[in-house]
Amino acid sequence: MSPTPPAPAQITCSRCGKQAAPLAAPPLTGTRGQTIQQNVCPECWQAWMDESTLLINHYGIHVADPTQRQQLYAVMAEFLKLRSL
Repeated sequence: MSPTPPAPAQITCSRCGKQAAPLAAPPLTGTRGQTIQQNVCPECWQAWMDESTLLINHYGIHVADPTQRQQLYAVMAEFLKLRSL
């Protein structure tokens, strides 16, 4: 596994458009986590964490199920205004 490249000092958040410090570490493994770290501010990531909790509980999503997890990733990409994850 290759080391994670250093995060830039500031990012422009894909969701809110503000300049902000990046997340301290990628929130997910692999390129998906790196994409989020490089494009989403901590405030919007927290908003997604809150929203995802509501979605998981409301719809009974089982994140251990790969199909349901992929569907949640698609909703996450839309919420965070990322092209795809």
